[in-house]
Amino acid sequence: MDLALDVEPRTVMGPHVADLRRAGTIPAVLYGHRVEPCALQMSRRTFDRLYQRAGRARLVQIQVAGERRRRPVLIREVQVDPRSARVLHVDFFEVDLAERLTVNVPVVLTGESPAVRLNLGELLQVMHAVSVTCLPGAIPARLEVDVSHLAAVDDGVRLQELGLPEGVELLGTVDAEELIVKVAASRVSAELEEEAAPAGVPAEASPPTA
Repeated sequence: MDLALDVEPRTVMGPHVADLRRAGTIPAVLYGHRVEPCALQMSRRTFDRLYQRAGRARLVQIQVAGERRRRPVLIREVQVDPRSARVLHVDFFEVDLAERLTVNVPVVLTGESPAVRLNLGELLQVMHAVSVTCLPGAIPARLEVDVSHLAAVDDGVRLQELGLPEGVELLGTVDAEELIVKVAASRVSAELEEEAAPAGVPAEASPPTA
């Protein structure tokens, strides 16, 4: 299902956009390659709901009031008030559906690692997003990494093992040997070993630090 957003042209500029925000409206700008930039505005409530689903890696179809065609865009930048966590401003980037682009796609772990289940170690997710190239219509919502085969400490999954959808490729500058996730030695296991030591037998001392 397409992710769609209704927006309106914006005539309020400069310091007066504070009045828009107080009224529950978010100012925005749209730009792109060979695209004339334009100022927009939209309902905060509507955008917040869409942003939860789309993030920055999903293609969004924008319908500007008064225009006949919808514009395919990516959410390029979102400015947020650090105190209220409310969105202050949004940049939309209009894409050409026939041109490949580079996007960062979130990585989601699936399954259960036997090493974690047996308290042998804990999962360390090194990479939370992967840079890929593809046509705008082929951007995956997420990339899943199955960890159900990670059965021992130091077992891991590297970029070269990542299953990519058809038409999606790793960015050429990315090292395919990089780890996405691995099993690290569990701190919980070490604590349990110390607790199990016989009374009167001190735990092994750590070397002094400078």
